Amino acid sequence: MMMLTNEKQSRWRPFQSCLAAAMLAAVASPAVAATVEGITEPLHDLTISASVPGTIARTLVKEGDFMESGAAILELEKRQEELEVERRRIISESKAELNAAAAQVEMLKIDLEATRKLFETSKSVSKEQLLKKELEYKQAVAEHDKLVLAEAREKIEYDMALEQLRKRIITAPQSGYVVELMRKAGEDCKAQEPLVRLVDTRQCYFVANVEARAGAALQTGQKIKLELPSGRQTLTVTGEVTFVSPVVDPASGLLKIKILFENPQGKIRPGVAGLMHLPEAP
Repeated sequence: MMMLTNEKQSRWRPFQSCLAAAMLAAVASPAVAATVEGITEPLHDLTISASVPGTIARTLVKEGDFMESGAAILELEKRQEELEVERRRIISESKAELNAAAAQVEMLKIDLEATRKLFETSKSVSKEQLLKKELEYKQAVAEHDKLVLAEAREKIEYDMALEQLRKRIITAPQSGYVVELMRKAGEDCKAQEPLVRLVDTRQCYFVANVEARAGAALQTGQKIKLELPSGRQTLTVTGEVTFVSPVVDPASGLLKIKILFENPQGKIRPGVAGLMHLPEAP
């Protein structure tokens, strides 16, 4: 066995002391959590369009306005649709023909019953007269039933006219800020053409791509600390993991994750980059 001389041992002692101190420091000091860069984006970012073509009659909002769900944003020209709704309403609500048919059925029913009674008791009316009354009654019932069906059809046509009118008013499908108006009053638009961009910034995602090994420690529902810029300062917020991709990108070896965080006052503007603190490995 090779033995070190006293001179060589004396030379190694300082190095051995430094190595031991370093090892003790590594054991004693806590590990620093790793961070990963990512980008913020709003939870809801919608581009709204009309389902029908037309000419924009009025813009009811301006960029920067906050809209509640269901509020009108803009209107297409709708005079023709309004007239059609009124016409269908009058037809649908008119009960004159149906009431007259119902009265006719009731009158012929009474007449038929009286004729049948005379035929059965005194034979003062002939069989042919009774059959004629029965035929008149059945025809009146058939006419009444036809008018009932016509009324139901008119009600459906009225509802369809109302739906066409509603399509001329573009409303917010959810709450959010109007960040872009893509058409002005007087301009034509096609069906499904983008008209308004609506963004809700009260809840946001932090989206990042992490190494697969680090991502293995993440799971939905887990709380994660985020550092996000707000003007000249950096805010520390806590978010919740809502998505961990079930697949790893084969080109980069990275795993996509999403962390949802609250942003009620809009201090953090979606689109800015930030950092997430990865949990320490157990």
